[in-house]
Amino acid sequence: MKKLILGFLVCALAACQTTTADKATTAKKNIQKPLQKKEQVEKEFKSTKDNLKSFEKGKVADVKSFSNGLVIKWILKGKGRKLKKGEMALIDYRLALPDGKIVDGNNRVNMPFIPFVIGYNMQTPGWDLAFQELTPGDFVKIEIPADLALGSKELKGIIPANSANWLYVKVVALVTPSVFEDGVTSWKIKDGEGLSLAKDPSKEISFHAMVSTESKASVMNTRLGNYPLKYSPGQKTIVPGLRKIMKNAKKGERYFIILDAPQAYGTRGYADLVKPNEQVFYNIEIMDIRAL
Repeated sequence: MKKLILGFLVCALAACQTTTADKATTAKKNIQKPLQKKEQVEKEFKSTKDNLKSFEKGKVADVKSFSNGLVIKWILKGKGRKLKKGEMALIDYRLALPDGKIVDGNNRVNMPFIPFVIGYNMQTPGWDLAFQELTPGDFVKIEIPADLALGSKELKGIIPANSANWLYVKVVALVTPSVFEDGVTSWKIKDGEGLSLAKDPSKEISFHAMVSTESKASVMNTRLGNYPLKYSPGQKTIVPGLRKIMKNAKKGERYFIILDAPQAYGTRGYADLVKPNEQVFYNIEIMDIRAL
């Protein structure tokens, strides 16, 4: 999970609590130049290691500007419908500051792309807003204003406070969930090994969880204190939807999971962290399955 967490550095530390629903989405379009050759653009993008300040110069074909300050510049355009909240896309991205300096990206953890679920504050609010304007195959520069990025917060030595973020991203593919039933949507990110609790219910499972909702970026992150959650069959220490996933999980597996409210905290919610009738997103890694 270390690689995945590094790739999502902004999300883990930002804990931005702005809801995407509160942001205006009025936009205007501006057609500029013909699209560039795909191979040429992608080769240049992948070869750029440190700075993207002038990358899009002469390449931008379409621009959409929003009243909330968000700007999307299309360099390559895909086909098909727009992405939706609750869908998972594979993305190849670089996050930069307005001076072009790259501060994050899946290339820094030697991954050709990483998974991103739309609408649940995995990253800052600007990401969730922008991705719902994109289609698979799009390659864009997204100019995210400070209040839709980290705002007055900072990542010391990486992203200063009150800074806009420039997100350069290609939507590689849309991924179908491995589970989509009874209010549980799940994608298995990595396979595991050994027996599951369904095969050996006398065991206990331990797992790390990064949890968020549409309205709150950081409901829980067990990695911050390195205190994994534990569960064994018959217990009700975790919500119903997680119990369904955990019974078949194996050591080393990783999951992205969206639970509808009845499979999570229902009509009551959870303290001031999860609203009543709110969906909950889980980023899960199975650490161990062992005897009680």
